[in-house]
Amino acid sequence: MLEQLKKRFSSRGGLPDGIRNILQAQEMAGERLVNYVRAAFVVSSFSTVLFVAEDAQTPLANTIYRVMLSTWLIYAVIVWWLLRKRERYYRWLKYLSITVDVSLLYVGMIGGLNNHSGVYEVFRSPVTWVALAAFNVLAGLRYSVIAGLYSAGLVMLYGSALLAYVRFAGTVTWATQSVYIGAGLNAEECIYTMVFTAINGVFAAVIASNSRKLILRSAAESLARERLEQDRDRLAKYFSKDVVDLVLNDPGSIGLGGRRMHATVLFADIRNFTQLSTMMQPEEVVDLLNRYFSMMVDIVFANGGTLDKFLGDGLMALFGVPYPIEKPEERAVRTALEMLDALQGLNHELEARGMLRLDIGVGINCGAVVAGNIGSSQRHEYTVIGDTVNLAARLEALNKETRTQVLVTSAVHEAIQGVFRTRSLGRLRIRGKPEPIEVFAIMPSEAVPEPTRISLLPPSTLPPSTSYP
Repeated sequence: MLEQLKKRFSSRGGLPDGIRNILQAQEMAGERLVNYVRAAFVVSSFSTVLFVAEDAQTPLANTIYRVMLSTWLIYAVIVWWLLRKRERYYRWLKYLSITVDVSLLYVGMIGGLNNHSGVYEVFRSPVTWVALAAFNVLAGLRYSVIAGLYSAGLVMLYGSALLAYVRFAGTVTWATQSVYIGAGLNAEECIYTMVFTAINGVFAAVIASNSRKLILRSAAESLARERLEQDRDRLAKYFSKDVVDLVLNDPGSIGLGGRRMHATVLFADIRNFTQLSTMMQPEEVVDLLNRYFSMMVDIVFANGGTLDKFLGDGLMALFGVPYPIEKPEERAVRTALEMLDALQGLNHELEARGMLRLDIGVGINCGAVVAGNIGSSQRHEYTVIGDTVNLAARLEALNKETRTQVLVTSAVHEAIQGVFRTRSLGRLRIRGKPEPIEVFAIMPSEAVPEPTRISLLPPSTLPPSTSYP
């Protein structure tokens, strides 16, 4: 039990820095509010002391009240000066403030003992006890259970000392029954007054505990959201937005395995990049690739695609995976055409610098794939596999032989008819396919396609290095 209490009271030290900073800021905000109440109470009390008739209080009582209130006002100014910088945190301030507030209120009671009504003014007048109860409740604004209990304990300690002094001073008659008018005090009633005043500190501790839990929960959720956004931003530099969302929103999805889905697969590759890179410095090659990929990936994401991976100077994008989307084939073809348009702007810049133009080939296919995490338990990646993927890679490489830029299969062509201009290349042999398949070229301009069919091209004999495994 002792260990649990110790852990509970010292838990702040084990909080993450972000949450601890939020809690400390709230504590100082509470301390600032208490100081406003303190200053308002002191100023209003000063007005009462300064403007009452001279004989309303004894000279000694007046002196004690004025010294007490002056000290309190000076302390309020000091606290205001300490808290003027909102980023500062004073862990000890709440205990010092509670000590000063409770101590000065009891000093005011000592002034009451030296007033006309003496001890009766102290124990029968509710003003000071209500003020004590109020400052006990204000201890809850420190968001500290210990502060509330400390305030209650201090009220009991000072109250017991005051009651013992009055009891043994022998200046008052002690009655066995309640006394409301006339001489005499009842000890039990005095104790009840003191206990009910102090118990407000316990209530403050309960309020502080609940408030602290709410702040910690809110801070934890806020930091979790912030950390999630940071993780999302970091992961988005390496993976597509859809894959990042899948991993962060569904942690169970990162296990090994896959499921059958319908997807549209796009491969894009730079033509003759090896030859181009021999004419440039390595740093220039990296810079060019980064600029190229930045443009292409933005286009993929803008059309709802998912970046699967970079393949040297090429990339693989998916549409409809990991989440189904409307008209994935149209989105993929539109992505390819926008890639070609974006490349024109980059080529104008390269030509102005005396560099070779970039040319790309794009292959698009749609069909059944197995989507999931492929690899080992130590390292794996979200991707898709299947014949649909392999055929898209073969089409991308086939652009060299057909002197085209974007090739699609008949399945993709059927889905985009009437949306984009196409040209049939006839049935071509593709490596890995036992029978020729019909291939279509996407027309990048509004020009009327030539009626000539390129069905007499020789069978494709792609080198192994250009194939997708």
